[in-house]
Amino acid sequence: MMKTMIRKLFCLLFSLCLFAGLFPAASAAAAEGEGLLDDAYLTEWMDTYIRSQDLAHNWQDFSVGFCYTATGDAWYYNADVFMYSASLYKVPVSMLMAEKEAAGELSQSDSVLGYSLEYLETSALVYSNNDSGHAMVSYLGGTYQGKCSDMCIQYTDLEQSYFVKDFFDFSYYSARFMTQVMTTLYMGGEERFPHVIEHLLQAQPDAYMNITMKGRWSVAQKYGAYEENNGNNNNHIAAIIYTPTPIVVVVMTRNVGSYQDHMAAVGAFLAKYALELDEKMAERAQQQTETEPLPVELDAAGETEPAHTDVPDAISTPNEAEVQAPTQEESALPQTSEAEEEATPFSGELQAENQAARMKSVFVLAALVLLLVVLVAVYAIRARARRRLVTRRR
Repeated sequence: MMKTMIRKLFCLLFSLCLFAGLFPAASAAAAEGEGLLDDAYLTEWMDTYIRSQDLAHNWQDFSVGFCYTATGDAWYYNADVFMYSASLYKVPVSMLMAEKEAAGELSQSDSVLGYSLEYLETSALVYSNNDSGHAMVSYLGGTYQGKCSDMCIQYTDLEQSYFVKDFFDFSYYSARFMTQVMTTLYMGGEERFPHVIEHLLQAQPDAYMNITMKGRWSVAQKYGAYEENNGNNNNHIAAIIYTPTPIVVVVMTRNVGSYQDHMAAVGAFLAKYALELDEKMAERAQQQTETEPLPVELDAAGETEPAHTDVPDAISTPNEAEVQAPTQEESALPQTSEAEEEATPFSGELQAENQAARMKSVFVLAALVLLLVVLVAVYAIRARARRRLVTRRR
């Protein structure tokens, strides 16, 4: 019990340290021509985390997927292991239903097997109601065990040969598959998948990724939890975290204790890394602007000015609308009002706010460190007392 409590405190301390800036910031630097993400750095961090949390014995049952939506760059860790999806299937199934609504085939008030589409989507995505999930699967023509898996491949760029038989027969997912599904959901937004993100923003407000994200950025997330007959305990989370440039984070685990704490710690690290990527994107855009040739002025002969090429979208810096944390109502289709667009991410007001948040994190961290020290001391005293008792009995 004591060891479990100490491990949970360590996870929380680690997450707070990342946001407080007490640990070195994640390095977003990568060699030229190798893309924006530093895959080697991310993998090294994940390996270190696995060892530090005593998860090395079941590291193959800990999968992570990450996508930086500004560029679509993705990183995966052990992401091709297939695990029982539990309730994760409710996301792509709801996306199939939402596309029918977007096409005018259904409306929120239409009856689907005796229930309105609005009720089925809300209860399945917000409250993870199984009956609602199964009703949508049945309506779509899927099976109870397969759960429309064959229909959901369309939300990825993966070939059918990638998927194992259990994917089709028993709804076994991989982190790579689910990361691409969530990325498609984010990119399609309200226009392609009406109401899906809106519901996910209401799910688990105090759990999973919201353990570290709440009060910082909005999170649209869906958990999956199920213990199979063979004893395998599956616990997963798939999330869109609305950092200034939103990211997709998927963590799938099997037989891993304190899974919510681990998920929150991984999410906190990747959110911090995303902020570093934002800075890198801004630097690239600045460098591109500085190296662009100046427009050629018209000469005396009246020759026309050559066309001037704008900065390519692929390396443009995120605009002000993207760096504002959306409200729950706005997050499904992230947009900002004119008032929000007036504030820049580098304004003095935001810097002061960030400094205040950092100081608050430092104070919280100090209190937690003190608590951790006390717990360790108590544990050591009790262990010593037990040893003395054993010695006396002998």
